[in-house]
Amino acid sequence: MQAMSIGKFMARFPDEQSCRDFIYRIRWPRGFICTKCGESDYSYIRTRHLFECTACKTQVSTTANTVMHRTKLPLRYWLLVFYWIASGEKCSARKISKTLSLNYRTASLLLHKIRFGMYLGEFDALFAFWLPNSRQTPKVVRRAKRRLLKKADLFIRKHYRRVTKANKQPYYYEYRFRNNNQFDPANAIDKLISFGVTTIYTFHEYRLRRSEAF
Repeated sequence: MQAMSIGKFMARFPDEQSCRDFIYRIRWPRGFICTKCGESDYSYIRTRHLFECTACKTQVSTTANTVMHRTKLPLRYWLLVFYWIASGEKCSARKISKTLSLNYRTASLLLHKIRFGMYLGEFDALFAFWLPNSRQTPKVVRRAKRRLLKKADLFIRKHYRRVTKANKQPYYYEYRFRNNNQFDPANAIDKLISFGVTTIYTFHEYRLRRSEAF
């Protein structure tokens, strides 16, 4: 299915509140759930855009415990980059930096966080082509993984040119997502946004997860 144009997509988000409302509906389709204790009763702090759990008093933003945890960037920036990547566009940190007037380091970190969301959303140990094979890995899977690894390296050289071996893994996440979703960009956009706004860890896990990913 063809994706809507970027103009139509971004027209849905004229301001930050429209972004927060959109993210809320995807993240909590059945209503708010506290990421710490799991309760659903809350009060809303309008001045800070926070949900306060009635049971444990934990304060949670719309993006807390997602790949956007503690972001200081406008949510429109995140949604734009979700769209760019999922629709098949070439989306380098340099392009993001120039388009959104961000410094390169910020743009690069934004991309790596989104790639981490791809990893969590679609991870399958059997077909994670960047991981070593075990003795139980079938030969057909080994061959498929080798082919994907070669294609992924070609993708990285084409789109990003120089990436050190130690830093390649997040780019493998991106290649895998693009490869799996290349024929349905409309669904890919929905999937990537869903991965990005889903609760992926508790407050206690955040520091550990972040150190593993970045």
